[in-house]
Amino acid sequence: MPIGRALLAALAVAGALAAGGCGGDDDEAAESSSSGKPSGTLTYGTWGGEYTNALKKSMLDPFARESGVKVETPSAPGEFVPKLQAQAQANQVKWDLIDPGEDDVEVLIQQGLLQKLPADLKAFMVEKVGKENVTDYGVSMGAYSDVIACNPEVAKRCPASPQEFWDVQKFPGRRSMYGDGWNMNIPYALQADGVPGEQVFPEPDVDRAFKKLDQIKPHVNVWWKTGDQSQQILRDKEVAMSIMWDGRAYQLRDQGMKKLEISHDGMRSQRELIVIPKDAPNPKAAYAFLRWYVTHPKAGAEWIEEIRYGVADPKALDHLSKDVASEIATSPENTKVTYPADAKWAAQARQDVLTRWTNWLGE
Repeated sequence: MPIGRALLAALAVAGALAAGGCGGDDDEAAESSSSGKPSGTLTYGTWGGEYTNALKKSMLDPFARESGVKVETPSAPGEFVPKLQAQAQANQVKWDLIDPGEDDVEVLIQQGLLQKLPADLKAFMVEKVGKENVTDYGVSMGAYSDVIACNPEVAKRCPASPQEFWDVQKFPGRRSMYGDGWNMNIPYALQADGVPGEQVFPEPDVDRAFKKLDQIKPHVNVWWKTGDQSQQILRDKEVAMSIMWDGRAYQLRDQGMKKLEISHDGMRSQRELIVIPKDAPNPKAAYAFLRWYVTHPKAGAEWIEEIRYGVADPKALDHLSKDVASEIATSPENTKVTYPADAKWAAQARQDVLTRWTNWLGE
């Protein structure tokens, strides 16, 4: 089942979950996270493909060796909300950690499907990586920006902004956009229609955005579904240009597409959060990994080298070359030309706008 439809199906059960008493995590939040040695299996639901490979190599495998905890990484690319809803309904929560986007985290909090961090763990992480990187429910992971990536060997001219990406006359070529990226594509449609990025939120004009999306839709040749697919269609020259995640674009350049042009101008920046599902089967292992994560900046630097997404610990940048550090979303160079996504808007708008997006895409 496509991701968009999976989310729509999940929305139908959201009210029942919220009404069924899935909240009430104050007792869990009050417990200590440091008592007892972790053991057993840590099940970390993540994005799959190159993302998971990089996560295992830089963090999860070293953590497993040091702690003795076995780590499993089932993939759920873009499906954290519906899958966790289904697990909770069946009283069979399988994940100890997940790292969804911050807008999905907002939805899961509203539905009572996440556990608050124990107070001592939150305080420890704030001390290590700063309060701006820690919330009541999780810690920053995978900070990224969208980018426009373009292969000049295929495209006559490469666009460098949403306005130019929409201009198919001046910038001809086969295009690609994220098929499940309703909350990505609406802001860019508004910018293409003349709205400055810093004015898109907090109340995007959705009707105006869809009118602009109508203009680009006939020219989008591939609506990619996963990060791996977004890379493959550029490798194969199936498309000339794409709006995609920055880490995936820089990875392509590292893997041989040296001429790939990458632009952050006018694009959104956002982050994922590592969070603990309510009723996680092995919370002690989850707590142990979070403590490990915020105390291993070299591992964070290796993750950035592998996938080009940011981490919570600013000390990771000390272990990177200037060139690599300048490419990530949180670099000073890129924060000057990007703007932050509004996770609260995306969470509030999800039901209505996602339904409209799915129907529009299927027309």
